[in-house]
Amino acid sequence: MQRMTRTRNLGLWLAAILIIALAGDALAGGNPYKSEAQEKATAAKIVGPDKVENNCQSCHALEYDAWLHSRHYATIKDRHRSPRAKEVLANMGQKSMKRAGDCRQCHYTSTLRNDSLNAQWGVSCESCHGAADEWNSIHNKSGGKTIEWGTGKSGDAAARAARLKPAVAKGMIHSDMIYEIATNCFGCHTVPNEPLVNKGDHKAGSADFELASWSQGEVRHSFATSPGAPDNPTNRPATPNQLRRLYVVGQLVDLEYSLRNLSVAKDKGGKWDTAMAARATAARAKLAAILKAVPIPEISGAVNAVPASITTSTAISAGMADQVGAAARKFVQTHDGSKLGALDSMIPTQVKGTPYKG
Repeated sequence: MQRMTRTRNLGLWLAAILIIALAGDALAGGNPYKSEAQEKATAAKIVGPDKVENNCQSCHALEYDAWLHSRHYATIKDRHRSPRAKEVLANMGQKSMKRAGDCRQCHYTSTLRNDSLNAQWGVSCESCHGAADEWNSIHNKSGGKTIEWGTGKSGDAAARAARLKPAVAKGMIHSDMIYEIATNCFGCHTVPNEPLVNKGDHKAGSADFELASWSQGEVRHSFATSPGAPDNPTNRPATPNQLRRLYVVGQLVDLEYSLRNLSVAKDKGGKWDTAMAARATAARAKLAAILKAVPIPEISGAVNAVPASITTSTAISAGMADQVGAAARKFVQTHDGSKLGALDSMIPTQVKGTPYKG
């Protein structure tokens, strides 16, 4: 109750979003790494989770607190100090994670000051939600007035949709856009940077990353749609239907990004290329098991077009990954998860980290 008093005092707006992804332009072409000019353009639109007026914390207090308890937050404090980070930096001929674009773009949220990029936070709200400057004042207002959570003036579902639509057009990606959520995650967790792995000896992605289980651990911040919202919200877990959709889309995007990485690999048979081939094969096998349990026509064609066993000598085109991505988007549009109960035994039950309880 003390936290909710704090939340109301901060003017928490109804449009609290669950798990949101990076703006899609950062992912165009399957490679989330931006040129310095592109990174600066994004950094110039960062509002910041705290310290400035009309920020994320001022309205999303509970979500902000959940972030403070996550590794995404802590990376700004300790990642660059680890011996492993120093080894990778030395291998790459770099001295600072916060100044090296290869590190900065996944590990930090940067702002632009005097035309210089400055890592200000760890993986923060806008690292996942998208740079908010152009949509921040759209998603939280109705009729020119700020929507306050808990005041009885939040509006109905139609009013919320009316706010979200123009915000999405400006770059915000909300919780229903599961494909975009997944591309955000895999955009960093597959480490689509060949030199960083082959030369820097950075690990070739999070081998155990799985969307459904990782989204339900310490990064979960699902207060706005919990049964007690708006006056007594809890950090609710995903429903069975949501978990099923997350699981399928996670495997599809894992396959998509692994294929994209393979299609641009220059050092055939190198560490990165070999890791991506193994990752693609594993995702392809899980998707085959999904299709065996439940026929899903929207994805079967794209999945079956990918060889069951992928090696570093397998011919991979960008078009193959494009088809998988298109299938994932189609799946999201046509399935609410209610007919995918046969997948429940496949979905991991262990989550990554401890969910925030407040």
